[in-house]
Amino acid sequence: MRLARLTTAEAMHRLVPEWQTLWECDPNATPFQSPAWLLAWWRHFGTERPLVLEARLRGRLVGVLPLYLLHERGCRKLLPIGISLSDYVDAVIASDLPETGRLLLAGALAEPGWDECYLPDLRDGAGLLSAPCPDGIAERCTATVPCPVLALPETGALISDIVPRKTLRDLRQGRARSAALGPIAVEAVDPDSPAETRDAIVDDCFRLHEKRWRERGESGLCADEGVRAFYRDAAAAMHRAGMLRLYRLRIGGAVVAAYYGLYAKQAAYAYFGGFDPDYARVSPGAQLVAHAIEEAISEGARAFHFLRGDESYKYAWGARDQWNTARTFRAASKC
Repeated sequence: MRLARLTTAEAMHRLVPEWQTLWECDPNATPFQSPAWLLAWWRHFGTERPLVLEARLRGRLVGVLPLYLLHERGCRKLLPIGISLSDYVDAVIASDLPETGRLLLAGALAEPGWDECYLPDLRDGAGLLSAPCPDGIAERCTATVPCPVLALPETGALISDIVPRKTLRDLRQGRARSAALGPIAVEAVDPDSPAETRDAIVDDCFRLHEKRWRERGESGLCADEGVRAFYRDAAAAMHRAGMLRLYRLRIGGAVVAAYYGLYAKQAAYAYFGGFDPDYARVSPGAQLVAHAIEEAISEGARAFHFLRGDESYKYAWGARDQWNTARTFRAASKC
């Protein structure tokens, strides 16, 4: 097996066809490891120093580890492309060659010019989580944040088969109250939806998310225009890739909730969204999450990921904690 390093955005783009094929064949790879997602992130937050390691066996691409160098005061950091806005981080590795993770990690840590390598948000089963730390490198390994996951039954089951009774009761009550206000409709983006519809629902996500956070006296994650631009770009890229799941809920014609999610490999991911606090009495956010869960079941999903954070509403659906792990590496001589 041989390693090569790619150090330009152009080289990353040339790798995309093989990278995409490898991603499709890696059962542990989530949408956050897809080229569509990561290249959208790079367009908005990338530096001039990408460091993408590719592993090949007899010419076949068997591993990709997309990193970059970030120079901060007093510390040169080696970080994963997609950091912070990706709830799961990992390399993409051929399923028949799991040892590729060890080679990729060792290759990254053998690169010159870094003081600290930080790999956060490694979930159970991640190739970079099980790869051993090379000799001469000091490591700190810590649990980070819970990522609640709702296990889903086989296709054909009902949401009532998996969701706690209290949540179902509250959901029925919210739907009944909504019906008294006017017609209820859920709108969705599908593969044939025009870009204008997609962008309008993304903007609804921003607007409702901000409205909810302003009510709390906080700004929320959509206050930064750079983050907004990335979310729009990522939505377009994931729409083209068939992984975007966008929904919005109308009650009496008014848009009262919006949902930005992803789907791949029998798993759904509730990324972010919002609801109008003026309609809190009818639980519009819960109604749209219920719709997303029902759609995921119909598509054959076996897991619904609520992603990072221990907000109480996630557990009300019956989700169970899974923990991400962060690995921090420093050359032993620098510790």
